[in-house]
Amino acid sequence: MKRLLLLLIMVVTSVIGVMAKGEKLPEYDITGAGSGSEGTLLVKVYVYAKKVTDSDLKRAAVHGVVFRGCSGNQSGARQPAMAPATAEADNAAFCNAFFASDGQCQNFASVVDGSYDRVKTKKGYKCGAILQVDKTSLRKELEKAGVVRSLSSGF
Repeated sequence: MKRLLLLLIMVVTSVIGVMAKGEKLPEYDITGAGSGSEGTLLVKVYVYAKKVTDSDLKRAAVHGVVFRGCSGNQSGARQPAMAPATAEADNAAFCNAFFASDGQCQNFASVVDGSYDRVKTKKGYKCGAILQVDKTSLRKELEKAGVVRSLSSGF
């Protein structure tokens, strides 16, 4: 009985480990790419991986806008991060589900047509694109989940 229980625990933990590995956010860089229409932000995202999909680009763009911010574009405007540095760790359960490969973050970004870049590197590819992030709707969703404080909460 103990062996069966031990075997079951080992199988479950290995399956969870494999599933978690597929959900990991790839390494990426993000910079500003100009200003979009009102309530949106244009960002240039480069993802480093062996195989890059639009889903990876969208996840990286939304994650970058929320937790990293992005450096300035040609006008010099810098977009600060929406959430404080500790917000991702404090809200780990929400963030893991939100930034999953088929998570809700996919709804807040779209790839601008004709903006793809692809460069072969030693470890795989550096794929990039310009994405439009709907930061107004994204902020509302994150405020509702408690990841980001409301802009009016300080007054």
